[in-house]
Amino acid sequence: MATSYPDYQQLVMRAYERKKANNTLPHGLMYLTPAKLKEECVKKCTTDVNRRDEKIIRDFCGDLNKGRSCHAIMQRCDTDKFRPLVNYLKEKTENTDEKNIELLAWLIDFAGRPWEIGKTVTGDDEESGAPALNEVNPVTDSPATLPAMESDKPTGNPVIPEIPGMLTLMGSSKGKESGGVKTAETVNQKKISGRSAKTLAAAVMLSLALGTGGMWWWKDKTGPGGNCMYWHEDHYEPVACNQKIPNARVIALDTMKLKNFRKITRPDTITYQALGKVWYSKINGKFEYYTYGGEHPVVFDHQLKPITIYIIDKYILTGMITK
Repeated sequence: MATSYPDYQQLVMRAYERKKANNTLPHGLMYLTPAKLKEECVKKCTTDVNRRDEKIIRDFCGDLNKGRSCHAIMQRCDTDKFRPLVNYLKEKTENTDEKNIELLAWLIDFAGRPWEIGKTVTGDDEESGAPALNEVNPVTDSPATLPAMESDKPTGNPVIPEIPGMLTLMGSSKGKESGGVKTAETVNQKKISGRSAKTLAAAVMLSLALGTGGMWWWKDKTGPGGNCMYWHEDHYEPVACNQKIPNARVIALDTMKLKNFRKITRPDTITYQALGKVWYSKINGKFEYYTYGGEHPVVFDHQLKPITIYIIDKYILTGMITK
């Protein structure tokens, strides 16, 4: 499933917060000022730039002159251009421009950069600590496959063990030998094919049974109107698409949100382990916390943001949650 831009932004910010918690951020991101951020970008331009990153840099600085190197473009870039990203990372602003998120993705080596329409980004590489994709040396992105040693090669298929017995026929006549070998091979192949067919048939029947059971379960759960859901207090509930729910918006069913999207009703249980796993909103001075990112389930067009160390320290661990 293609990743939307808001989800991509959440993944980038989650990777940033994880590196921040692990003290693995570049120097310019650890001590946030526009000047230090620019200095970090200039330094990175000398060692790690590919075609994707080159476009990110040119878009950020607004310099499309292909005659200049990315290093030269970054050196000429106005320091004030870095201020919006600094303010966003310091929680001084609610949103920031796409070019700032892409620059951050480049600085932290986010593997899924840049965002593209129709592209799927999971962020799994970031969570497992895998290195970012690098078009300069794509061979390192895939695991090396070592050639099999002679002792590791398979000794044959199930038909081969029968051959030694068949070789005893060679003493009688060449014609009989050929006929005997073909007959034995045919019998063994038929036995193997029969077992495979039975196994395949059993697997198909099991899949049909599970699929039919699952279909009837969802049909009974959501009703005849189709698969939809609505927000109920602190979670999503499945409902028929043609059913009207007072004071609620019925939306298309999303099985991931149905299973994982919950409102955290006890914020005092949130710790640093929530980084990358909890999102928050601040609406009219009131904080809310959720177990899934994306659009706010009630206040539409309001995006949830990944929780940060700053939010945990100031509004949760100190017991100063705004009411």
